[in-house]
Amino acid sequence: MTETTGQEAVAASVLSLRMRGVGADPAQRDGRRAQLLAAAKKAVLAWDPGRRVVLESPDGLAFVGDVPPSVALDAASIAAREAAGASLGIGLHHGRVEIVNDGDTPRLRGEGLEMAAALAGCSDARSIITSQSFREALAASAPRDAADLRPAGEIVDDHLRKHSIFLFDAEAARDRSVRRTVLAASGLVLLLGAGLAVRTTREYYEAARRPGTIHLDIKPSGEIFVDGQSMGTTPPVLDLQLPPGPHSIEVRSGRFQPLRLEVQLQPGEEMQLRHVFAAPTAPRRARPKEVPQEQPGFVDRVREGIGRLLGQ
Repeated sequence: MTETTGQEAVAASVLSLRMRGVGADPAQRDGRRAQLLAAAKKAVLAWDPGRRVVLESPDGLAFVGDVPPSVALDAASIAAREAAGASLGIGLHHGRVEIVNDGDTPRLRGEGLEMAAALAGCSDARSIITSQSFREALAASAPRDAADLRPAGEIVDDHLRKHSIFLFDAEAARDRSVRRTVLAASGLVLLLGAGLAVRTTREYYEAARRPGTIHLDIKPSGEIFVDGQSMGTTPPVLDLQLPPGPHSIEVRSGRFQPLRLEVQLQPGEEMQLRHVFAAPTAPRRARPKEVPQEQPGFVDRVREGIGRLLGQ
């Protein structure tokens, strides 16, 4: 909050904490005061120190600052929890307060402080009382929190003006917050489950459609046809990426006999295709068989011998 000379009115959230039913016993008062300070110390941890002013009175404290009403409501809820059983009145108001600079001592005054103190005086030990202007400011910035405030009647100020008041039951609000958290977590689990199902289905679909690969080793070279469509010449083509399923493969190389085969590719399967085109070997001509000469018989050999003797 900005200190100025003279007087300046600003809109602020005001949290008033008041001890209720304090007796004349100094020891009792000191004990209650210690409870109040302990609760207040924890209550304002979420309230930026640079945006609050702490005011002290004989029976309580007030925190004033230009913070969203939700911050003041959180601080009030913490105070109610920390001071359970200490009969601490808690009031919340959002309105205009005046910053007055009397010489070197700036101070605050105004309807906002008075209203918050009056609300704290109406509060019981378990609940938080807010003004209508606080609820309206809260609804503008945090409508879900404002829904936790329910009408609790009216009060009359010192000028006999009536003011609607609202009750914030911190314990009931916590229960609703837990239910909202559980529902939100359930929704998150459902979303995560749906995301997992979608991802699993997609991964299964993608795996089922993952292409197979045929690695080619064709010599000397050949034009490749898959299902009747030319896929280029190997080499340089060394791999064929084909969708899963049946395919007709044909490799042609000039005058050589084409290579033809049918394949059934599984998703992601890898297959080797090796083939060497070579001219067919010419058949070797058989050497003519020699007709064995007929050996002369006994009579022929005798005649041949007599002839040789007579020739002498």
